[in-house]
Amino acid sequence: MELRHLEYFLACCDQGTFTAAARSLNVVQSAVSTGVAKMERELGERVFDRTPTVLVLTDTGRAIVGPARAALRARADVFDAVDGVRGDIRGEVAVGALVNVVSIDLAEAFAEIHRRHPGITIAMRQNPRGSSGNIVGVRAGTLDLAFLGAYPELIPGIAVHRLAQEPLVLVCSPDHRLAQAGSFATADLAEERVIDYPPGWGTRAVVDRDIPNRRTVIEVADQFFGMSLAVKGFGVTLVPLGVAHMQAGAAVVPCSDTPLMWDIAIAHSSTRTPSRAARAVLDIVLELARPVRVSRTLS
Repeated sequence: MELRHLEYFLACCDQGTFTAAARSLNVVQSAVSTGVAKMERELGERVFDRTPTVLVLTDTGRAIVGPARAALRARADVFDAVDGVRGDIRGEVAVGALVNVVSIDLAEAFAEIHRRHPGITIAMRQNPRGSSGNIVGVRAGTLDLAFLGAYPELIPGIAVHRLAQEPLVLVCSPDHRLAQAGSFATADLAEERVIDYPPGWGTRAVVDRDIPNRRTVIEVADQFFGMSLAVKGFGVTLVPLGVAHMQAGAAVVPCSDTPLMWDIAIAHSSTRTPSRAARAVLDIVLELARPVRVSRTLS
């Protein structure tokens, strides 16, 4: 069985369709569908049920996901070992991203990675489930490293390195009553129209924990759209301070009774040894991704 067929199979598992899998691998769709079909013929079993909209794993497909991922990790380990003998650090590092990370200077860290190790490529992966999806990816081995927001203190199987912390603040229109008051208490949001973000996002975890009694009127997967709604008077929303200051025309209001703190960290598996490339990326991020200076004075 060819390893590229396993790669096609796993891309289909992660992306849900042949077309999306091909796009993620930068190959033509026919190569992916043909490769999966060849694998099915060799196994003598179907690994996917084809529906009009999505690929659904069969029992056989579910059974081989783990071994397939292990096989690809073993291939990567072989190349990593050879590069180690040569003294090279190269290869792709899959990194789970978070939306709108402005509290640390990732651009400087990634530029330095390129300067020191031009053979490393970074594949940023955005999961709609935010931090919780990134944790799943690290455990499954589809992500080498992942950024997390508002993470639990202890995550089984995950090593976490804290990078920065900043408060969540309320964004609303300048003529809103809470903007006029200059601060808000968590109980105030029981009477407000709250613009929320998806479950699994770090900011959502903080708000669920500290402001459970709120009135959610919409859930969006884009903080800038959420802030735009707030500025236009649709409701109010809670975002990290650094993100809030990027929205023109917004009133930015601090919480007066609860420290709504949002932490950002980088994580990797604690049960698998990172590749040399992943270790190099981690080390440089920890060295250079310093917190960006954000004014704590709110107007």
